[in-house]
Amino acid sequence: MMMVRIFWRFLLLLLHTLYGIWLSLTIHKRKAPDGVSFPDPQPVARWSARLLKILGVEMKIHGEIPEDSGLVVANHVSWLDIPVLNSLTGAAFLSKNSIRYWPIIGWFAVASGTLFIRRGNHEARRISDAIATRLREGRRVAIFPEGTTSDGSQVRRFFPRLFGAAIDAQAPVIPVTLCYRVNGRPDTLVPYTRGRRFLRILFGILARRGSEVHVCFSGMIPSEGLDRRGLADASRAAIVSALESISTRE
Repeated sequence: MMMVRIFWRFLLLLLHTLYGIWLSLTIHKRKAPDGVSFPDPQPVARWSARLLKILGVEMKIHGEIPEDSGLVVANHVSWLDIPVLNSLTGAAFLSKNSIRYWPIIGWFAVASGTLFIRRGNHEARRISDAIATRLREGRRVAIFPEGTTSDGSQVRRFFPRLFGAAIDAQAPVIPVTLCYRVNGRPDTLVPYTRGRRFLRILFGILARRGSEVHVCFSGMIPSEGLDRRGLADASRAAIVSALESISTRE
């Protein structure tokens, strides 16, 4: 039965990937007020939601998903974080510049409005300005301020630099907590930490009956009156509190 499940899900995943390629080539561009084109987030959000369904990942949402734009910040556990957040918020993400040139993945990253980071002395300033521009356009941009993944049991210290984009754009921060569970216990398969391989995680997810991710929205934190470190600390505190609450509830 497990092999049948893997085969069927993998076939659906392959077809969905092919659809994603077509989508990346045909996605509609919307015009911002200043005349700059940017991708409509809804087709990609729907693609992400369908991907999670194929993988058998059930989302349990806590709190209200804000309707306004803002800087989405979340704890970082797995590559699944990106489709989870994208499906619910339509947010664009940050990625290293080399991803832009990858077959399939790079095309889809460009189509979804990804911001690409290059190495350089002034890169952080450029990216912060680009995020601020997106926020002023009414888009949501998601970042993982820990700078790396964890096993999901704790939240690392947040790097504050990119929170300056929210301050510059006078946009709120939207803290989101991600907590993966399977059979009511912490999920030890999905964390994409050092030494873990993408394909091993993928086929592990395809093999089991289902996975579960708790997604907690903790409202919005206004950027007015706070500096970058203050915003980072307030966001982290909200995520830590929500993670503890979910863990206790389980």
